[in-house]
Amino acid sequence: MEDFYKKIEQSYDDLSKGLKKVANYLLEEPTAFAANPAKKVGEALDVSESMITRFCLTLGYKGYSELQAEVRDYVFNQKRIFEDYPLSQDEQKEQSFHKRVMLHDQFNIQSTAENISEEQFTEATATLADAEQVLIAGLRYTFSMSHWLTYALQSIGVNARLYRPDLDAHLDFGSAKHVFIVFSFHAYSTETLMLAEEAKRRDWTIIGITDSGIAPISKYADILFPVYFSKRSHSETAPIVFSFMNALVSGLSLQDPERTRENKLVMEEKRLKQTFKL
Repeated sequence: MEDFYKKIEQSYDDLSKGLKKVANYLLEEPTAFAANPAKKVGEALDVSESMITRFCLTLGYKGYSELQAEVRDYVFNQKRIFEDYPLSQDEQKEQSFHKRVMLHDQFNIQSTAENISEEQFTEATATLADAEQVLIAGLRYTFSMSHWLTYALQSIGVNARLYRPDLDAHLDFGSAKHVFIVFSFHAYSTETLMLAEEAKRRDWTIIGITDSGIAPISKYADILFPVYFSKRSHSETAPIVFSFMNALVSGLSLQDPERTRENKLVMEEKRLKQTFKL
């Protein structure tokens, strides 16, 4: 994780309202900090340039230029290269590249597993088991995650629906027993955040899957699952999230094993009919 992300997470609760506004903007729009002077960033936020400088000093930087250099490095060099999979020197010589990548993913999955609250995981599976309907949303590269989770939940008998931005104009259903699962990773989509805001207004339970404990979705989520990875790269996200989703669906299956078994049989029968045109 980049240093400025770590520093924001560590100090976020102690920041003033104004400094939190700057922190949230940096998390949502790091390019604005990378490409603009402090004065222009302040104008975009409707805060003073001195507020931007104070934010940098609060995080431990000597000034705006030091923070900007780090953010620029993150924005313009956010890509994975071979050296981003460091084991020991001896291990690097012995391990093939594909094994190094997969071991790196394993490390990220383990880090996330150790940081997930068992209490929240149990609460999430119980909430989903009791839900009347579940809406799942993820845009851009998280759409495949939301698509897989929708199918997996349907396969075990959960009334799950995939949010499709090209078809769904608004949330046209809802009750207190509706659940909204939202994937929100950097750069955070405003559309999913607006959906979460509306779901919150309707008193739905919101489960957020994101990349930071202080990501924008955190202020809406009733249950929040941050995933952790050493580099904030999109390519690293999928292995961790899919592993977590598998754990979530498996945990939910145990809530009602009989329903899971019956629905899997129904899904398999449908699959066979579609495959062999019976």
